[in-house]
Amino acid sequence: MNIHEAIDRLEYLIGHSRQIPLTRTVVIDQEEALACIDDLRLSLPDEIKQARWTLQEQQRLLSEAQAEAARTVGKAGERAQTMIGQHELVKRAEKQADAMLKDAALKAEETRRASDRYAWEVMQNLETQLLRTVATVKKGVEALRTPPGKPAKEVEVISSRS
Repeated sequence: MNIHEAIDRLEYLIGHSRQIPLTRTVVIDQEEALACIDDLRLSLPDEIKQARWTLQEQQRLLSEAQAEAARTVGKAGERAQTMIGQHELVKRAEKQADAMLKDAALKAEETRRASDRYAWEVMQNLETQLLRTVATVKKGVEALRTPPGKPAKEVEVISSRS
C-alpha cells in the first residue's frame, strides 16, 4: 500500500465513523485507525526517500549548473582579459609603427639632403675641371692658329688633378 492509499483509507474511516450527537466528535475503530497509521509509517519512508533523492538530485544539478556558470564566467573573463591585452598590444604596435614611419621619413629626408649635397659638390668639382680643360683647349687652339713663321707660344698644361 502506498501513502496515498493509506491516507484515503484513514479519511474514509473518519468520514464513515459514528458521530457523537451535537458535537463534531466521531468514534472510530481504534484497530483500524492504528492499522492505517502503520500503513502510513511503512509507506512513508519510501516516499520520503524518493523525495529526499529528488531534492538531492535537484541540489546536484543546481551545483553543476552553478559550477558550469562559474567556469563560463571565468573563461569569459579570461577571454576579455586576452582581448584587452591584444588590444593594448595592437595599440602599442601601431604607436611603434607610427614612430618607425616617422623615423624612416626623417632618415629618408636626411639621406636625400646628403645625396643632394654630395651631387652638388661632385658637379662643382666637375665644372671646375671642365673650365680648366676648356681653358687648356682654347690655349692649344690659339697656339695652333698662329702663322707658321712665328714661333709658337709655350702651351701651359693644366693637370686635371688638383
